[in-house]
Amino acid sequence: MKHAKRIDRRTMLRGTGAAIALPWLEQMTPVAQAEKPAQPQRALFIYTPNGVILDSWIPKQAGASFELPPTLSPLQAHREEVTVVSRLDRTYVSGTGVHAQCGSCWLTSSPPTEALDGGFPTNISLDQMLAQHMGAETAFASLELSTNNHTDNKETRYFESISWFGPGYAANVEKDPRAVFDRLFGQSKKDPARASILDVVLDASERLRETLGKEDRSKLDEYLGSIRSVERRIEIAEAATKRRSPKAFAQPPGMPEDRGAYIRLMIDLIILAFEQDLTRVATLVIDPERWDTPRTYHGVLEKAEDHHQLTHTKGEDAIRKLRAIDRFHVSQFAYLTGKLKESKEGEAALIDNSVAVMGSGLGDGSVHSYKELPVLMAGRAGGKLRTGQHWSFAAGTPLSNLWLTLLGVHGHSQTRFADSTRILSELLT
Repeated sequence: MKHAKRIDRRTMLRGTGAAIALPWLEQMTPVAQAEKPAQPQRALFIYTPNGVILDSWIPKQAGASFELPPTLSPLQAHREEVTVVSRLDRTYVSGTGVHAQCGSCWLTSSPPTEALDGGFPTNISLDQMLAQHMGAETAFASLELSTNNHTDNKETRYFESISWFGPGYAANVEKDPRAVFDRLFGQSKKDPARASILDVVLDASERLRETLGKEDRSKLDEYLGSIRSVERRIEIAEAATKRRSPKAFAQPPGMPEDRGAYIRLMIDLIILAFEQDLTRVATLVIDPERWDTPRTYHGVLEKAEDHHQLTHTKGEDAIRKLRAIDRFHVSQFAYLTGKLKESKEGEAALIDNSVAVMGSGLGDGSVHSYKELPVLMAGRAGGKLRTGQHWSFAAGTPLSNLWLTLLGVHGHSQTRFADSTRILSELLT
């Protein structure tokens, strides 16, 4: 093998019309360095609609000794990497729909007294503030995705937009995994039939592999294998779409029919984008608010259900179904946490240099409550966040206190966010 040489962090595997950024390899570390280089920090925000069943979501114990309640049980294997935050509130501003404000104002930087967008207190959202601060060195300042594959446009953008460039300017989301993949990696101009991007950069990857040490070769092979795995799953989804009757499944190509597979595929695309430093900020909308279209939760419920209507249906059967949906959403967050733990970056894991947040704009959806909003977090943000804790704050603590805290964690100098009152120093190391 040739003598290993240093590799620049921005090295790309290039082919005709396509390029792949590399994951972190040991040979990217400078030969002489006083300190280990700082790894990039990442932030991901995942939104789920219509609130949760709080009594099976919020742990009964606070602190490090909390026990996971039934809904959070999928996180058991990742208990030390996650943080549960409870009793955070938002203020509903009268004059607009109660559901319309849930998602659209979840990350917004406007206080309730500042309705800059008609009756909505929207302004630049937290993710876009972070993107301005963290995205200068990446191909994409931010990535906005959604797994809302409903084809009936029942509601306005305020029911499914959580990312805003400013008042009234929502970021467009991408819902098709194939389109996300093509955006991240580019399409091969050499092969219009969408050959594997790995075939396009094959020569470059083989030449690079010859220069790598054993450990870096293993990392490169694993990384390229993960890209091909995502490609293959998209191809399978597209082929299945062609076989299905358009009347039975009015879904765009590339979206898996299985609900969990669809969400996990989008998560994998975000992980790939983080691994190769194509972006450091992302959002994922699991589903929009209200909508009132039945959704099939494969392997979870017996038949398609309208999530919103279930929140307003009395009886134990409705509660059972809602708990199952809540647990299903948490299982997707557990999958994400596992992927962040598995992905290595130098001596650290991706989870060590990331923070992922999942939450909803409602607490108790049955009464449209903006109190006790559910929040799950995973990741240590470069060692700045304490994990393995349940933080239960005093009643009336603004959700914006958490967002202000995350701004500071990522080096943003802003001292106020929306109606924030303080930094949640309890979360910090």
